[in-house]
Amino acid sequence: MHPEEIATLLRRAVRRRVLRPGQTLNQDDLSRRLGVSRVPVREALRTLVGEGLITMQSGMGAIVAELDAEEVEELYDLRLQLEPPLAATVTANASERDIDELADLLRRMDRVEEPDPEEWSGLNYGFRRHLYELSERPHSVRLVTQVLNLVEPYSRYYAHVLGGQEQIREELTAEITALRDRDGGRLAGLISEHLAKARRELVAAMRAADGPSDDLTSLFSDI
Repeated sequence: MHPEEIATLLRRAVRRRVLRPGQTLNQDDLSRRLGVSRVPVREALRTLVGEGLITMQSGMGAIVAELDAEEVEELYDLRLQLEPPLAATVTANASERDIDELADLLRRMDRVEEPDPEEWSGLNYGFRRHLYELSERPHSVRLVTQVLNLVEPYSRYYAHVLGGQEQIREELTAEITALRDRDGGRLAGLISEHLAKARRELVAAMRAADGPSDDLTSLFSDI
């Protein structure tokens, strides 16, 4: 396996919480499991350090990034700057087939049997990625994707522990309607409202969980 292939696998594992915030990664163990030498693993970890998904700590090695409330708030602020401005080009570029594909993702979310937050959140993440890729602005999408990957474990907590799942479903339905109506301004407003609400509720929950400096692993024990 090449380093980028390994990085892709690790990104997915972090996003899906297979590797949880604060978890230590052993390079020898990863090399053995993946059937590769330590060199490509080390290069993949360096890539993820650059993206903020992994941190390197003296004496401990590679650790999955564990964000505090202030960092999550900052990342949602970045999302508010990056995502709503894409609505205009998304609306201009989206074909009826593209919109139908987004609607199909939402229908698949509705068919997910409870309790399966993994499948539901994977589809929700896929909806966001597909929506923004329709902008055909690759550099913007690359930045958005990097931020999405960083906050995804926390977004899942918002959806499945804080009760945001039904709200998210209503928001996605409204976004699809705005796309069909070719109303980029309304789509941008809906994205902004969703992000602001998620930021407010998620950050409040994190701050209530014994403060931002404490270990947040317990936040994810229920999902």
